[in-house]
Amino acid sequence: MNELDTKLILYIQEHHRKKFLNPIMIFLTNTGNAVWFTVGFYLWLSGTNAFSGISILATLFLAWGLTSLVLKPLIGRTRTYHAIPGLVSIIPEPKDKAFPSAHAAMAFAGAFAVLFQMPAGYGIVALLFAILMGYSRMYVGVHYLTDVLGGLVTGLVCAAVVWGVGLIIR
Repeated sequence: MNELDTKLILYIQEHHRKKFLNPIMIFLTNTGNAVWFTVGFYLWLSGTNAFSGISILATLFLAWGLTSLVLKPLIGRTRTYHAIPGLVSIIPEPKDKAFPSAHAAMAFAGAFAVLFQMPAGYGIVALLFAILMGYSRMYVGVHYLTDVLGGLVTGLVCAAVVWGVGLIIR
């Protein structure tokens, strides 16, 4: 799997990176999770669906905490740019470990929370946005595909836990 991870990220660097796309992908990778917080706070504070807003925010915090405070230090996977000769990160190099991607975990946590809480059309758009966010982490050169997939699973689990707790306390 490590060989496939390496080949894929090098393929992205060599064939997908384009001068006109770089600023878009850098912007997305740096600010994409702000979308989820905005949605969560909007729903919570607008009163239109406060419970869903709180659930989305709780899911985001759980995903961040689980990835950044527990899984990354426990697993300790080296970042792509330290492990692959010739790979260039086009953003400042994060100092934490790689697996799972916290950005992807939060993006998928937000997307699955929206999918579980809102009408299906919103959930599909949210999932497409999360996939783009995950891809941006590989595009900029800081994560392997398996880091992003680990983030997807982590985000799904966090969203399911918060949704399940919400069913109990409602």
